[in-house]
Amino acid sequence: MEHKVIVCTGGVPLGACFDANGTLHIVDAAHAAILRSDSSNQPEVLVRSYEDQTFRGPSSIILFNDGTIFFTDSGPFGETTLENRRGSVFCIGPSPSGAKTLRPILYECLAHPCAISIVNDDVLLVAEMMMNRILRLVRTPGNIYHSSVFYQCGGGLGPSSVICDTKGNIFVGHYDFAHTATKGHISVLNERGTITHTLQVPGPEITGLCLSRDEAFVYVTESSTNSIYCVPTPLNK
Repeated sequence: MEHKVIVCTGGVPLGACFDANGTLHIVDAAHAAILRSDSSNQPEVLVRSYEDQTFRGPSSIILFNDGTIFFTDSGPFGETTLENRRGSVFCIGPSPSGAKTLRPILYECLAHPCAISIVNDDVLLVAEMMMNRILRLVRTPGNIYHSSVFYQCGGGLGPSSVICDTKGNIFVGHYDFAHTATKGHISVLNERGTITHTLQVPGPEITGLCLSRDEAFVYVTESSTNSIYCVPTPLNK
């Protein structure tokens, strides 16, 4: 299988997604910025600071259908911890004037928020690794977000990834160190936050999840074995 380079950021890209116009948006930890590709596929900075304070290091990104961008700002692994809960969730969306503005949803209060996913147009999920939990953010008619704990994980270091399928099922990838565990686990939750299935892969350092287009398989990136695993989803058997 051949591959080609679309954009070279010259940094450490940790996540990317396309908007409705096909523009690629990238979270880059080394540049501590949100980048986007221009017409010649060169990266340009979309935003890198909030109120003159540079980001710690964006780690995940997702877009609503209306073009609103959401991203987590966790910093490098170990920077935002239980003792230093300074991670954030931001959005870039339309203001009352119509212009897009950057605003915090959760500001400098999280312990390594490293993944974000959309449930529907009004609900987001955020993986907060060092608190070993999944947060639920709900948008109200006033465009205000209210947050609460959706699911408290147990065991391991914490969730590193979270994705949702079109049926409302939620897949949570759990990260743990290879010298303390041998298997990796993906929890499948329903809309009420109850575990319905547990999937396994041969390594515990899960760093990302992605569903196939037909949602019959979940692809799992795992760093201790330097592998990508393809696991059938039990919901499609």
